[in-house]
Amino acid sequence: MIKLEDIPVFLCFKWGTGYPPRYTNILYRALSDRMNSSFRFVCMTDDKTGLARGIETIPLPDFVMDRSDWQKGMWPKICAFAPGLFKDGTPVIMMDVDVLVVRDLTPLVDCVRRTQRLHIMQDVPDTLPRLFPRLWGKPISSNSSVVGFIAGTQDHLFEAFKDKSLAELYPIRNDQDYIHKTAVDLQHFPFEWLLSFKKSLAWHFPINLFRSVPFPDGYIVIFHGKPNPEDMAQRPFKRWGSPEKFGYFPVKWIKEYWDQYNVDEASIK
Repeated sequence: MIKLEDIPVFLCFKWGTGYPPRYTNILYRALSDRMNSSFRFVCMTDDKTGLARGIETIPLPDFVMDRSDWQKGMWPKICAFAPGLFKDGTPVIMMDVDVLVVRDLTPLVDCVRRTQRLHIMQDVPDTLPRLFPRLWGKPISSNSSVVGFIAGTQDHLFEAFKDKSLAELYPIRNDQDYIHKTAVDLQHFPFEWLLSFKKSLAWHFPINLFRSVPFPDGYIVIFHGKPNPEDMAQRPFKRWGSPEKFGYFPVKWIKEYWDQYNVDEASIK
């Protein structure tokens, strides 16, 4: 008989208007298609309107920070560590809704379960620091687009956060810096497992004009800033990207992913 804590949880967040429900639904469908073992998909949200059938929802626990400050550091993500959300011992993989799941994520779950440590994505350096770390490098930090932990082992993260205002958390700027500095037994996932579209895959101008964005070898592709994944699933000649990394055509593998999982919920029988 499978114990509840043996079934991993993939946890995401939906609050505010930054990412509409389709992002959560696409992530859920991608995981359902690509995972080869059982899992629970849980969305912590203050509005479950538009979420696909099969998605579990739980409310955001109470914390004192003014709602107008939530987005100044994506602070609601610290609610993932609130005690009692999941049975102690459960592997939890927290991820942003705008990531792309490339393949089965069982190795991430196994990594967290085996070590019992908090695993987080290593922050991806920009091009110059990556190529010339001695000249441009800085201390390695973390990116909270993907975080894995064992339920019940990091409760202090929420307990130390829930009664503080944004001003009281200063000089910590955001949720990922807070996790990086406050978590117990923090370790980074292998660098090649989790890739940044903007920093790991997209080409600089003028290389971007004649080389397509490669299909990634890792497990997850994250997006921070611009572009968003759906920007690269649009019609040809619609510009996407930043001033130095951009394109005018859909990225084939992203468009295929988006079209496959962006299903009208009403059309599903």
